[in-house]
Amino acid sequence: MEKLTKHSIQWFYNLLAKGECETLDFKEQLEDKSVFGKAIKGFAPKYEDLAKDVVAFANKKGGFLLIGVVDESKELNPDFEYIDAKVFELVRQIQDRTTPSITLKPHRLRVRKREILVLEIPFSQQMHRTSKGEYLIRSNDGNRAIEPHEIATIQAEKGLIVYDQKICDFNFSGNETDKQGHPIPGWQDIVRTRDLWNRIQKEKPQSPYLKNSSYEFIETLGLVREEKGKNLPTTTGVLFIGNQKALKEFPYNQIKYIRYYEDGSYAPFEYSGNLIEMADACFNQLKSEIKLKEFHFGLFREYIEDYPEVVLRELLMNAIAHRDYSRQQIIEIRKYPNYLEFESPGHFPQGITETNFLRKTNPRNPSIMDVLREINYAEKAGSGFDKIFTALLSKGKSLPKPHQTENTILFRVEADVYSEKIAELSLLYKQITYKEIDLEKLLVLNSIYTGQKLTFQQLEQSPFINTYQLRKILAELQEIEFIETTGRTSGVKYIIHRSKLVSTEDKISYSRLKKQEKARQIEAVIRYLDTADDIDNEAARKMLNLSDTDASYVSRLFSEMVERGLIEIAAELKHNQRIYKLKA
Repeated sequence: MEKLTKHSIQWFYNLLAKGECETLDFKEQLEDKSVFGKAIKGFAPKYEDLAKDVVAFANKKGGFLLIGVVDESKELNPDFEYIDAKVFELVRQIQDRTTPSITLKPHRLRVRKREILVLEIPFSQQMHRTSKGEYLIRSNDGNRAIEPHEIATIQAEKGLIVYDQKICDFNFSGNETDKQGHPIPGWQDIVRTRDLWNRIQKEKPQSPYLKNSSYEFIETLGLVREEKGKNLPTTTGVLFIGNQKALKEFPYNQIKYIRYYEDGSYAPFEYSGNLIEMADACFNQLKSEIKLKEFHFGLFREYIEDYPEVVLRELLMNAIAHRDYSRQQIIEIRKYPNYLEFESPGHFPQGITETNFLRKTNPRNPSIMDVLREINYAEKAGSGFDKIFTALLSKGKSLPKPHQTENTILFRVEADVYSEKIAELSLLYKQITYKEIDLEKLLVLNSIYTGQKLTFQQLEQSPFINTYQLRKILAELQEIEFIETTGRTSGVKYIIHRSKLVSTEDKISYSRLKKQEKARQIEAVIRYLDTADDIDNEAARKMLNLSDTDASYVSRLFSEMVERGLIEIAAELKHNQRIYKLKA
């Protein structure tokens, strides 16, 4: 969770507005006369109850306890007194009543001339229990006991176990042997094993995983692991090469796809089996439903898919590869007339959020990802969303919208083209440069187009923009006249180039005006040199009333005048700076 180092009054009121939730709880006071304030008749010491709250928060996301606030009314408790010595005693008491010990971070907050106590429970990568052995977790606005089937999920989210490498000890007997005469375990499907080996050999003939024997192959690939003298399958092993009997032990390894029609009817599809079989069957169905729409961009004619094939493939593989296999939920895909949703069990892995998922990666299931890379169903970490973003933006579509629910991550993709202009610029870029436009330029163009007028600082704050390359990207887009600037000095803003926002007739008129403007600028430089000995780039910008960002334009103007024999180079200075004079 986000660590707050300064607690302001506004922060306090923001918390009050939220009410009790999975990260916040209110306590009017600890009802013990030896702790804070006055005693409430009939109440015993509450250290044990507070320890339950602390354990529940620590096992979830961490959180805050606000002591000195009336729960129902959110008013300050007038009887509450903040005493440093008793705060330290409270922290110690909670340490003694939690296992492993939890250390609270107390904060003193002054509100309306009164002080309240804010106890911060940090997020923990351990599983905690009370001194009485109670495992609890925060749920909405209360605590509840952790169910046995949830323990693996919570451990996986805390990084205590990597679930796809967890071993499975099945009591399945087998009576088959492989080609070398080795017995085949009762959980393993030898046909699926050979299919996986053949797929890797086809895609990556030099793969180090291609061993001679069946056992060496699956052991090297992480599909089995030795535990106490027994060779046992991992979760990854069962999901890729397990037989039907073994796969039944993972009943939530399924994909449910529902296609909704405009008249309210729908068609359901369900996929089960191993990961490869499910991925192939589901992708083929999604791909078969792709529709094309014709667009005209000047002389260009382009057919744009409602859902690009690469987007469908990458979102599907992302759901399969990064879902939380410890949760008793299935992958759900829902297609509506205007948008498509992929919902996958689990939250974003630690360090990944709804705002940084393009740039950061933390694979939940590294072994599953390794296998998918070997058969070219996935590439290097983080490249999937690069492809999704590029495919969508280059066709004028909006970016995928992620949403994290209580138990799942949902990605929504719109079918409609929201910006024909960005699609047109992508085509034009390829015509000019003879290569596809890259993601970094698309993100900048999209931000400028949707924001209309943005300063450099505003662009730096735009979602997903690569701030380290931003100046270079802006210069390249200005060079090919995709964008231009407006305003001066600190007020300079970037806009889509006017020549790219008008019709063909307007472009011809605009081109004529630009030529006339250039002719006047050349004439102005010559008049200046009639009265002055020389001129440099900076002097020319001031005379022509241009900003510093137009330095490259002035350099091109000087080069054209040199080629036409109007001026010549008088001197060359450091850093490729030149001084010009009239041609003798």
